[in-house]
Parts: sequence; C-alpha cells; structure tokens
Amino acid sequence: MFATIQKRVELKGFTTIGIGGVASWFAEPKTVPEVKICVEFSSDKSLEVFPLGRGANTIFGDFGGLVLSMRGLRGMRVERKDGALRIEVLAGTQLHELVNLSLRENLEGFYKLAGFPATVGGAVAMNAGAFGYEVSKHLLEVEFLDWEGRLHRVKASELEFSYRSSPFPKLGIVVSAVFEIPFCQGSVREEYQAIVSKRKKTQPINMPTSGSTFKNPVGDYAGRLLEKVGMKGYKVGDVAFSEVHANFLVNLGGGTYQQVVKIIHEAKRRVYEEFGVNLEEEVKLVESGSAYGWKISGA
Repeated sequence: MFATIQKRVELKGFTTIGIGGVASWFAEPKTVPEVKICVEFSSDKSLEVFPLGRGANTIFGDFGGLVLSMRGLRGMRVERKDGALRIEVLAGTQLHELVNLSLRENLEGFYKLAGFPATVGGAVAMNAGAFGYEVSKHLLEVEFLDWEGRLHRVKASELEFSYRSSPFPKLGIVVSAVFEIPFCQGSVREEYQAIVSKRKKTQPINMPTSGSTFKNPVGDYAGRLLEKVGMKGYKVGDVAFSEVHANFLVNLGGGTYQQVVKIIHEAKRRVYEEFGVNLEEEVKLVESGSAYGWKISGA
C-alpha cells in the first residue's frame, strides 16, 4: 500500500530537539518505489523536498514543500567476506543497529558512532563522524534517487565526502548504502564503553537536543569558542546552549524556531567579534522563503 502524502503536518515530533513548524506536505515511504512516487509528486507540483532521517541535526520552521521522512525504509543484509563484513542497509535503518552489529562482530571504527540518533541515510548525507572516524571511511556504494526519480548506484570512491559533508541531498535522496567493514584484531568493546561514558559526561544526552550546533573550525573547537564568549547556558526563551556542552542547543520545553535563529545569530556574532571566526552551522535550519534556511529543490 502506498504511503499517504499528508497535508499540514506538525514537525516537532520528527526532530530530536522537539522544535518544528508545519510542513505543507509530508510522507513516510517504506519502499524505494514509494520514494520515487513522492519525488515525482513533488516535481509535478514544483515542491521543495526535504529528506529527513531521525532529525538529529534538523530544526524546522514552517516548510512549504514536502518533508520526506525516511524512517520507514528499513532493512539490512549481511555477508561475510575474507576479513570483513559486507553490509547492505536501507536508508531508514537506525544507525545504532550497525553500531550494535559492529560490537557483536568486533568491527573496526563503526562503534565510535555510538550514541548518534541517526538513520543510515542521514548519517551518509552528513558524513557523520566522531572520535576521528567518519561514516564514509568504510562506505563502499551508495544507491540514490535523483530529483527526476532515476535510481543510481555509485561507488563511494566516485563521490566527494569531506568533514560533515557529502554530495547528498544535492544529488538526490539516499535510499541504501553498502559498507565493507574489516574485523578488528583487538577487542573494540573497551574503547566503545569509554566513548559511551565520555558522551554521558560531556553531552546533554538526557535533554531534547539537535546535537552539535556548529562545525569545528580548522584547528579549534566550536564549543571552546562558544564557552569563551559566554554562550554556555545562554538562553533565548526556551532555547539554550547546554550547561554541559556549549555547542549543544537544548529545548527547555517550549522552544521555537524563531528562538533558535535568534540564539544562533547571537552566538555567531559574539564569536566573530571576539575571535574573527565565522562559525558554520552543522545543524540544518529549514524554513521556506528564508535566506537563513536550508532548502533542497526537486523541481
């Protein structure tokens, strides 16, 4: 049965920070053909499309296009190869499922993404990373639908990945990915437990948050700069920079998109005036008709 394309859906329940306006159109496809139909629908109506994973790095205002929640597109196939696992996974699969698999099978690197509230497609699209590891490290292939609805399967080596950046969703919507992750010689569990412990101590994991607000500038840390200019704990209405980590925005209960925009603007202004550094957002601020927003057009 085809996923219903709904009108006027509130988006705050689809982001980890719990802030969001209204999407004019919304769909949650569960198969690749359903994603294709949604893309064709948006093209027919000249709608902007925003592909959404778990919304860990996304904050919405009102969005006049189609929000395409990919959470329902789930599944994984695992094949043992010499010295590695080949894992083909659909884009809506939760990233923690691959982290858990990497722990059970003692695989290199991937366990460092413990605690990321992301889907695989979202992690690929932002080239998610932590503790010196990035999703693209062991990424073999990406399957995606372009904005004309054509399906492509491309080797990761032919795509351009960089720090918290990928060609997606500019090229189209990630629908699946193939990883080939080597087995690790030593046990990864001790380092995994240390990473989990560090996250608990240094990040507001028990608060509604969007994750890191800004990318780290070259040779420095956004959190350090923000703390130096007094942004740690700073509030605008019900949105604040965390007392635990200055680069994490948290929702204190009734946060709004407008408050998010205001506090981010203030943080960027202070850091630039004090250090001459232009902080670049890692979180995506999505609002139709706003130069401050982040928009992808399928038309």
